Amino acid sequence: MQDNHLQLFEFVGRMLGKAVYEGIVVDVPFASFFLSQLLGQQHQALYSSMDELPSLDRELYRSLTFVKHHQGDVQDLDLTFSVDEDCLGRLVTHELVPGGKAIPVTNENKINYIHLMAHFRMHTQIKDQTAAFFKGFRSLINPDWLALFSTPELQRLISGDNVPLDLRDLRKHTHYYGGFHDSHRVVCWLWDILDKDFSDEERRLFLKFVTSCSKPPLLGFAHLEPPFSIRCVEVGDDEDTGDTIGSVIRGFFTIRKKDPQNRLPTSSTCFNLLKLPNYQKKSTLRDKLRYAISSNTGFELS
Repeated sequence: MQDNHLQLFEFVGRMLGKAVYEGIVVDVPFASFFLSQLLGQQHQALYSSMDELPSLDRELYRSLTFVKHHQGDVQDLDLTFSVDEDCLGRLVTHELVPGGKAIPVTNENKINYIHLMAHFRMHTQIKDQTAAFFKGFRSLINPDWLALFSTPELQRLISGDNVPLDLRDLRKHTHYYGGFHDSHRVVCWLWDILDKDFSDEERRLFLKFVTSCSKPPLLGFAHLEPPFSIRCVEVGDDEDTGDTIGSVIRGFFTIRKKDPQNRLPTSSTCFNLLKLPNYQKKSTLRDKLRYAISSNTGFELS
């Protein structure tokens, strides 16, 4: 673990806060207990932790469930009210209660042990990292604003809605460059392929390929910044230099005419930009696009 790891957690918190402030959807599902803490909803009872534990550590949940339903003498499992943790090669023992290392887990106290373990894993063990993350997030998002939301609403605010891609809305708010326009042959093929040939999952992959997120903006594509864009490219564009602001801007204005048949579609997710070769066949576009989005790459293919 790095010496500055808490600063990194704080930085990530700021990044997420900035995304929420700007209305940028982040394709990351957060555990419900974590969002509850972010909202300032503290669970006073230990017993709430066990129910939410699978969202953080499913393996520990299974182990504790095994202890709970163990038919024999739990003391035979040789457990105590303590947890051993490997910290950079050094074994550290955390006691769940004072003197817990010397207290065996028995059939009589196993329920208390289970909930203490769950609380330790979800709260005590990660409290410093959680506090650093929250500090960064709340430096940009006022906690009083967060109090207006429930846990599911905050998850939606951060990660968007799990709804099918609205192609009509996306097409309506798409910008074109490099000679492309809404009625261009290749552009019409693209929308037809997305509508008729691609599954809902493939459409999600397509959106993630271009924008880095598989979910649409909460208020629709009219609010996507930068706007969703499609640019015509030639074989040699960006192959050697990658995506720079200069290379992207230069390509916005010139129609490309070289043979594009062996080039895959690429993207610049920072610009929400799809770079599409001027294919001569619809089948080529469909096959190349399907391969590109399934490879889970965008910039890397440039």
